Formats: sequence, structure tokens, C-alpha cells
Amino acid sequence: MKALKFNQVWNVQIQQVEPLHCIESDDVVVDIAVCGICGTDIGIITGSYPVAVPGTTLGHETTGVVTQVGSHVTRFQIGDRVVINPTYSCGHCRMCQTGNPNHCEKKLGTEAGVSYDGAFAEQYLAKESSLIKLDDHVSMEAASLTEPLSCTLTGVDKLGITHTNIRAVVAGAGPMGMLYLWALHERGVKAFIIEKNPSRVQFAINNLPAECRLYTDFDEALTQEYGDKSALIDLCVDTTGQLTEYVFDHLAAGGKLLNVALKDKHANLDILKIADKSLSVIGSIDSLNNSFERAYAMIRDGVIPAERLISQIFDFEDYQQAFLTVGCDIAAKAQVPLSTPNCKILIRLADFK
Repeated sequence: MKALKFNQVWNVQIQQVEPLHCIESDDVVVDIAVCGICGTDIGIITGSYPVAVPGTTLGHETTGVVTQVGSHVTRFQIGDRVVINPTYSCGHCRMCQTGNPNHCEKKLGTEAGVSYDGAFAEQYLAKESSLIKLDDHVSMEAASLTEPLSCTLTGVDKLGITHTNIRAVVAGAGPMGMLYLWALHERGVKAFIIEKNPSRVQFAINNLPAECRLYTDFDEALTQEYGDKSALIDLCVDTTGQLTEYVFDHLAAGGKLLNVALKDKHANLDILKIADKSLSVIGSIDSLNNSFERAYAMIRDGVIPAERLISQIFDFEDYQQAFLTVGCDIAAKAQVPLSTPNCKILIRLADFK
């Protein structure tokens, strides 16, 4: 079968590998339909997020069809359409036992697309416990956003939102920024979104929740929303990793800054303000507290319009063009400006419905 292998920074290519088979009794082999490009994939390829093991197949936002089942698998059968949770946890280590299974100490060797062969491939070897059967009306494409949405719900949970009449902003109108905007909207919070890139702006402007507005400048946004560029805000989700110090200085008492950007960047924060103003600076990653199951239910029930956030779908052989669309030029070994309106990019491995 074919798989997109990460060999080293900027060295990724489709290679022929052995087809997969069930090994353990709870194994399930899934033929992949589509897999989404994540910022993690880009960080691995460019070297800005140096976590992947060379030789690993990339990709983790995925759906497909069950083609083999282990001897003890009872919840799935051949032909079932499924979405795959790529976040492994052993359930026994200290992190799992203290409520942080997204930081399981057994992640090395089990994290899909990082240290365990992922889903930019014709097949993926999953565990029965990591699968959800798709309802008939849910498309493979929409369901592939379950994993990024689950990460979003993990972050929203950490914000502990108890009031809806708060001033809230999302920084960055990429896939995660748009998912956060919609997830906050579902919680009753009307946030605005900041995005400077014209290609992101062009896509996002037509796919915002009702009454939410997009701005290209933070000061302008504060002036338009609250009448003064020095206005203080209660909550910011920063998906860019570029605005920590700016946002920190604009937090109201009790304000919260959630960073979800995997960027190698440092910020200077006033420790006195953190205590004196009861501020919270929070990080979040991966799925937690049943967020994967909750994310699928929201997509299934149309609470989050997943298909609206899918901007392009590329065939597997065109993976370089797919990554170029999000500014990752594999051929030139360089990151380049976006030139096409886009949000979530999918790669199609097989034409399953």
C-alpha cells in the first residue's frame, strides 16, 4: 500500500509499504477515505515542531471503512464507516491516573502521525476503542474534523465559561480559529476574530457564525466593538502564538488567555498582574474528558457546520499541492505566503461515501 512517510525535515514522500493486518485481538484495520492536514503536520515537515520519529507515516484527522477486525472485536464489522480517535492513553501511568491522559507517558510509539504510523496512507491500524461508527447521514469529509474539534472542546472546557456576556476574541482564522469561534458561539459567547492574511480573511468572512465579526487589526477591533482601543477583554483564544504579550496587557480582571499554538516563541509576562488581576494563562492540546465523542455528536447533529470549513480536497498523489495551499512548499523546502482562500484542507485516499 501507499503511505506518506516523514523521513526528516522537508523530506516527505509517498512510499510503498506492506499492507496492514490485525495483530492483537482488539485490532481493526481501516481503509482510509480522507485525512485532514493539521498544523502539527506542517510543523513536523518544516522542523518547527520537532517531535516526529523519522520513518513515521504522517496524518491523524481521518475517517474510513473497516476492512479487517481482530478476534475479540464485537462493536464493528467489515464495511462499517468510522472516524478514528488518534489520541492514545494507557490508563495506568501517572498522567492518566491524575486526569491528564492527553499527556500519557506511553505516547512515544503510540501517537498517530508522530511516533506511530498515521493516516496519510491507504490503511490505518486502529484499536476497537478508538473508533466511532458514523451515522448514515454524516459524510466522511465532515467527520474527519472530529479530531480537531475535539481538541477545540478540550480548550473550551479549560476556559470554564460561566457567563455569556463576556468580551471574547479568537486570534487566527485558520481551521482551529474557526472551530474555536463556532464552539464559543455554541456556548452562547459572541466572539470576534482577528486575521491579517487576505486568503484566510476571504474564506472566513463567508463562514462566520451569525453576528460574529472579523477584523484585520486588533486595535480597530477593540474600537469598533467596545469604543476604545484600550478596552479590556475577558477571554482570548490565540491560535497563532504571536499575540501573548499584546493580549495579556488587554485582559480585564479575571481575564483568560488560552494558547493553542505549537510555536517556539517566548513571551515576557508581568507576574504581579497575574496575581493582582486574577489572570489565567492556559495551554491546551489533544482530546480530553470525552471530547472526541462530544465533537462527533456536534458534527452529527449539525451544531458545528464542519463541511462549511472544508475549503479544498486533494487526491493523494497531489499531496505537495495540498500542503502548498497552506503555505508549506515541500518541493522548495520553504514556507511561503498563502495565495488561495482556504481553511481545512483534506487529502482523499479513497472514494468512499
